[in-house]
Amino acid sequence: MKRYTLQQAASLLGTGRTTLCQQLRELGMLDQNNLATRAHTSTGRLVVELREYQHVGMGQPRPYGKTLVTERGLMYIAHRLGRDVVTHREAANDAQG
Repeated sequence: MKRYTLQQAASLLGTGRTTLCQQLRELGMLDQNNLATRAHTSTGRLVVELREYQHVGMGQPRPYGKTLVTERGLMYIAHRLGRDVVTHREAANDAQG
């Protein structure tokens, strides 16, 4: 199953990441930290992956969650926001034409 970052999902929906995150918070799909809410992870629309980064001052890896949008979630979001999903092929054709 394909998963998209919030940036990729925003691009496919023809908007920016900040705008999409704000809209998803308003729909109750994301919390204030842009992490998926349980109602939408349990339905398979959004996934939170646990990742780590090396904090320079702390020395130890620090965990964080990254929200990803599933294909099912992308279609759901497009429907809720009244948008069409723009494929990469369509975007390339628009840029050439």
